[in-house]
Amino acid sequence: MKHKVPIIAVLLMAFAVPLNAQQNYDFSAVAPSGQTLYYKIVDGDAQVTSQNSSAPFYSDHPTGILEIPDSVINEGTVYNVTSIGLSAFSSCRGLTSVTIPNSVTSIGLSAFSSCSGLTSFTIPNSVTSIGLYAFYYCRGLTSVTIPNSVTSIDFRAFYGCTGLTSVTIPNSVTSIGDDAFYGVRHIEYHGNVSGARWGAYSMNGVTDGDFIYSNSTKDTLIAYIGTGGDVTIPNSVISIGDYAFAFCSGLTSVTIPNSVTSIGLYAFYYCRGLASVTTPNSVTSIGDHAFAYCSGLTSVTIPNSVTSIGKSAFVNCRGLTSVTIPNSVISIGERAFFAVRHIEYHGNATGARWGAYSMN
Repeated sequence: MKHKVPIIAVLLMAFAVPLNAQQNYDFSAVAPSGQTLYYKIVDGDAQVTSQNSSAPFYSDHPTGILEIPDSVINEGTVYNVTSIGLSAFSSCRGLTSVTIPNSVTSIGLSAFSSCSGLTSFTIPNSVTSIGLYAFYYCRGLTSVTIPNSVTSIDFRAFYGCTGLTSVTIPNSVTSIGDDAFYGVRHIEYHGNVSGARWGAYSMNGVTDGDFIYSNSTKDTLIAYIGTGGDVTIPNSVISIGDYAFAFCSGLTSVTIPNSVTSIGLYAFYYCRGLASVTTPNSVTSIGDHAFAYCSGLTSVTIPNSVTSIGKSAFVNCRGLTSVTIPNSVISIGERAFFAVRHIEYHGNATGARWGAYSMN
């Protein structure tokens, strides 16, 4: 005879295994800053880990200012805290700052990935390695200090940290993974690692205030590391380099001097706060994606000196209601004005799908 199992018992059995499997820690303890932290015992030391082994990593995510202790007691035994483990604080978006003790030597895979509330981070002198995806998409991060103790920075460790304007990598680092700094405005590194595509928009150079130049003549601007507002580019600049102002959301206006002849690829990409720009009569070319996704842009002046406008140069600049393109322009890239309300152009460039809603 078959016995029917009550439906509530079936549900409990169904959920019992996944819930038990999700547990990711050996014990928990309250941190000095008041949050509950979770630990694994690894080779006799304590590793900070997440509450669960898969997302969601916490039933109640740590938030605010977090202080990780250098040691923790469990059942009368003292353990040194030596590592931040796999996904330990992944997606803890409410964390605003973290203090890591000098006992920690490694920051693991995805340890702080998508912690969008973090604004600054100091890595202690004890840390030797920063793992894969460790700070992946920490977009709110504006500063990070990497000490001389670090020897390796793994694949995509700071990928998508677009709020980072400048990072100095010490010469102690002998291994840097591909795309480790993808989307970071600028990095300074004079060590010996080569061969990987690290992904920063610019590298090395001469710093003067909020501007970084490719050399001491200051004729090529490769990065802007200020906070934005109304910015005037110095008269020494001839070329605005690729990605120079990319993702500078605080930029509201920019004055480009008559010395500038070219605006590089992605130069003002995603500068959403940029409302207007006047291109001087000295400029002859506007690069691919130069002003793409500048959604706050309501007016732009293109002078008679310009002969080429790159592909997607003004793509999705939806605030632009009308743009006049002078007849001097003989090359216009595809989707150059995609989603722009209207363009006036009576020149001879043909063949490309420029993308404006209406023309002439």
